[in-house]
Amino acid sequence: MQRLIYPLLCTIIVSISSCNGEGPQGNDSDIDTTTIDTSLGIDTTQINPIDTVMVDSAGYIDEDNALTTIIEKKYGEQWDFCDCVVRNDSVNTAIMETDDEAQIDLIITRMDTIEKHCKEMLTTPNTTPDERARHERKVNKCLKAAR
Repeated sequence: MQRLIYPLLCTIIVSISSCNGEGPQGNDSDIDTTTIDTSLGIDTTQINPIDTVMVDSAGYIDEDNALTTIIEKKYGEQWDFCDCVVRNDSVNTAIMETDDEAQIDLIITRMDTIEKHCKEMLTTPNTTPDERARHERKVNKCLKAAR
Protein backbone atom coordinates (compact mmCIF):
# COMPACT_ATOMS: atom_id res chain seq x y z
CA MET A 1 0.00 0.00 0.00
CA GLN A 2 2.77 2.40 0.93
CA ARG A 3 4.49 1.72 -2.40
CA LEU A 4 1.43 2.95 -4.26
CA ILE A 5 0.91 6.11 -2.21
CA TYR A 6 4.36 7.60 -2.84
CA PRO A 7 4.24 7.43 -6.71
CA LEU A 8 0.61 8.58 -6.72
CA LEU A 9 1.42 11.53 -4.48
CA CYS A 10 4.42 12.49 -6.64
CA THR A 11 2.34 12.30 -9.81
CA ILE A 12 -0.36 14.55 -8.33
CA ILE A 13 2.18 17.13 -7.13
CA VAL A 14 3.96 17.22 -10.50
CA SER A 15 0.72 17.55 -12.47
CA ILE A 16 -0.58 20.36 -10.24
CA SER A 17 2.66 22.34 -10.32
CA SER A 18 3.17 21.94 -14.07
CA CYS A 19 -0.39 22.88 -15.00
CA ASN A 20 -0.79 26.18 -13.19
CA GLY A 21 -2.12 27.87 -16.33
CA GLU A 22 0.55 30.56 -16.59
CA GLY A 23 2.21 30.58 -19.96
CA PRO A 24 4.31 33.06 -21.88
CA GLN A 25 2.69 36.46 -22.01
CA GLY A 26 2.77 38.76 -25.04
CA ASN A 27 4.69 38.56 -28.28
CA ASP A 28 8.48 38.14 -28.49
CA SER A 29 8.68 40.15 -31.72
CA ASP A 30 8.85 43.46 -29.85
CA ILE A 31 12.20 42.65 -28.19
CA ASP A 32 14.97 44.96 -29.41
CA THR A 33 18.22 42.98 -29.42
CA THR A 34 20.43 45.84 -30.60
CA THR A 35 20.25 48.04 -27.51
CA ILE A 36 23.07 47.91 -24.98
CA ASP A 37 22.07 47.88 -21.34
CA THR A 38 24.29 50.45 -19.62
CA SER A 39 22.28 50.62 -16.41
CA LEU A 40 25.21 49.09 -14.50
CA GLY A 41 27.64 51.64 -15.88
CA ILE A 42 29.53 49.04 -17.92
CA ASP A 43 30.20 50.03 -21.50
CA THR A 44 30.98 46.82 -23.37
CA THR A 45 32.20 48.75 -26.40
CA GLN A 46 35.30 49.78 -24.41
CA ILE A 47 36.44 46.21 -23.67
CA ASN A 48 39.81 45.45 -25.23
CA PRO A 49 39.81 42.73 -27.86
CA ILE A 50 41.69 39.49 -27.24
CA ASP A 51 45.42 39.90 -27.64
CA THR A 52 46.31 38.13 -30.88
CA VAL A 53 49.59 36.90 -29.37
CA MET A 54 47.58 34.69 -27.02
CA VAL A 55 45.49 33.10 -29.79
CA ASP A 56 46.96 30.09 -31.58
CA SER A 57 46.51 29.22 -35.25
CA ALA A 58 43.28 27.31 -34.59
CA GLY A 59 41.69 30.34 -32.92
CA TYR A 60 41.97 29.07 -29.33
CA ILE A 61 43.50 31.07 -26.51
CA ASP A 62 46.93 29.81 -25.48
CA GLU A 63 46.38 29.78 -21.72
CA ASP A 64 50.06 29.36 -20.82
CA ASN A 65 51.07 32.32 -22.97
CA ALA A 66 48.15 34.38 -21.66
CA LEU A 67 49.08 33.60 -18.05
CA THR A 68 52.72 34.50 -18.70
CA THR A 69 51.72 37.82 -20.25
CA ILE A 70 49.41 38.70 -17.37
CA ILE A 71 52.03 37.79 -14.75
CA GLU A 72 54.77 39.74 -16.54
CA LYS A 73 52.55 42.83 -16.75
CA LYS A 74 51.81 42.65 -13.04
CA TYR A 75 55.14 41.49 -11.52
CA GLY A 76 57.76 42.22 -14.16
CA GLU A 77 60.29 39.90 -15.76
CA GLN A 78 59.95 36.23 -14.83
CA TRP A 79 62.80 33.75 -14.55
CA ASP A 80 63.03 30.39 -16.26
CA PHE A 81 61.32 27.46 -14.50
CA CYS A 82 64.58 25.64 -13.80
CA ASP A 83 66.21 28.82 -12.46
CA CYS A 84 63.32 29.21 -10.04
CA VAL A 85 63.54 25.58 -8.93
CA VAL A 86 67.30 25.75 -8.32
CA ARG A 87 67.07 29.07 -6.46
CA ASN A 88 64.17 27.90 -4.31
CA ASP A 89 66.09 24.72 -3.49
CA SER A 90 69.19 26.69 -2.49
CA VAL A 91 67.12 29.01 -0.26
CA ASN A 92 65.41 26.03 1.40
CA THR A 93 68.78 24.38 2.01
CA ALA A 94 70.21 27.61 3.45
CA ILE A 95 67.28 28.02 5.85
CA MET A 96 67.68 24.45 7.10
CA GLU A 97 71.42 24.84 7.69
CA THR A 98 71.56 28.25 9.41
CA ASP A 99 70.80 29.27 12.98
CA ASP A 100 71.91 32.90 12.71
CA GLU A 101 69.01 35.39 12.80
CA ALA A 102 70.84 37.90 10.56
CA GLN A 103 71.38 35.21 7.94
CA ILE A 104 67.73 34.16 8.13
CA ASP A 105 66.66 37.77 7.49
CA LEU A 106 68.89 37.88 4.39
CA ILE A 107 67.52 34.55 3.20
CA ILE A 108 63.92 35.72 3.65
CA THR A 109 64.72 38.86 1.66
CA ARG A 110 66.15 36.63 -1.07
CA MET A 111 63.02 34.44 -0.92
CA ASP A 112 60.84 37.49 -1.53
CA THR A 113 62.89 38.37 -4.62
CA ILE A 114 62.66 34.80 -5.90
CA GLU A 115 58.92 34.74 -5.27
CA LYS A 116 58.47 37.95 -7.26
CA HIS A 117 60.35 36.55 -10.27
CA CYS A 118 58.86 33.04 -10.07
CA LYS A 119 55.13 33.78 -9.94
CA GLU A 120 54.46 31.63 -12.98
CA MET A 121 55.95 28.58 -11.28
CA LEU A 122 53.91 29.26 -8.13
CA THR A 123 50.63 29.52 -10.05
CA THR A 124 51.10 26.34 -12.07
CA PRO A 125 48.13 24.03 -11.51
CA ASN A 126 49.06 20.73 -9.88
CA THR A 127 45.79 19.56 -8.43
CA THR A 128 45.45 16.18 -10.10
CA PRO A 129 47.82 13.29 -9.42
CA ASP A 130 49.02 13.40 -13.04
CA GLU A 131 49.80 17.13 -12.84
CA ARG A 132 51.64 16.65 -9.53
CA ALA A 133 53.68 13.78 -10.92
CA ARG A 134 54.52 15.75 -14.08
CA HIS A 135 55.54 18.76 -11.97
CA GLU A 136 57.70 16.60 -9.70
CA ARG A 137 59.47 15.01 -12.70
CA LYS A 138 60.11 18.47 -14.16
CA VAL A 139 61.53 19.72 -10.84
CA ASN A 140 63.76 16.65 -10.44
CA LYS A 141 65.04 17.08 -13.99
CA CYS A 142 65.99 20.72 -13.24
CA LEU A 143 67.75 19.77 -10.00
CA LYS A 144 69.72 16.99 -11.72
CA ALA A 145 70.80 19.34 -14.50
CA ALA A 146 71.99 21.91 -11.93
CA ARG A 147 74.24 19.44 -10.11
